[in-house]
Amino acid sequence: MLFGVSFSLARSETVALLGANGAGKTTLLRTLGGLLMPTDGSVRLEAKNITFSEPETRFKAGMVQLRGGEGTFAALSVGDNLRAALIGAGLRRAEVLERQGEVLAVFPALAERLADPARDLSGGQRQMLALAMVLQHRPELLLIDELSLGLAPIVVQELLGALAQLREQGRTMLVVEQSVSLALDLADRAMFLENGRVVFEGRSEELRQRDDLLRAAFLGGPEAPTAASVQGTAEP
Repeated sequence: MLFGVSFSLARSETVALLGANGAGKTTLLRTLGGLLMPTDGSVRLEAKNITFSEPETRFKAGMVQLRGGEGTFAALSVGDNLRAALIGAGLRRAEVLERQGEVLAVFPALAERLADPARDLSGGQRQMLALAMVLQHRPELLLIDELSLGLAPIVVQELLGALAQLREQGRTMLVVEQSVSLALDLADRAMFLENGRVVFEGRSEELRQRDDLLRAAFLGGPEAPTAASVQGTAEP
């Protein structure tokens, strides 16, 4: 559950959403994406109230989520995965190729594997492909859930480089991440959830100095002191 969570993202800003397992991170993402409805408060995108809009409506408005775990079609080739992600988008062939070219410029390793089945990629490459698939939609707000989950550190660094490139391009991102170092290297601001409540919100550099809060959230220590926006309460 979430209790009185209120925050906002400015255009071109990257915010890291941190917290231990069960803190409410996934509940918050599901509420933003329209899979859960808040019992109080509102969700807004570009000042438009989308609190009770369907997930499809939010997607069309530019709110796109990369979910944690497997986000590709294992039996399809890399190229077919990219094309499948745009089925139903109503784009001409030239537009599809243009968007594919944009994401392959961010992930050049995928350009060399277009004919290979997704199941033959490494875990990190599959995560790159999943991210490339959603980036083709040119999201106004990109929600990323556990990008580094289960990946080797060297792969995580490669993904971090791609996200840094997106940040430099002015992409607005909310990143849910267990890796504190990755999140703070990437984000302009960070927000900590604990038991469904925000216990910290501020600049990433400020959070680096809060050893007490980091220990409380990730090592089971004592309770810490207490473009889009969300405000209110939600139940899982």
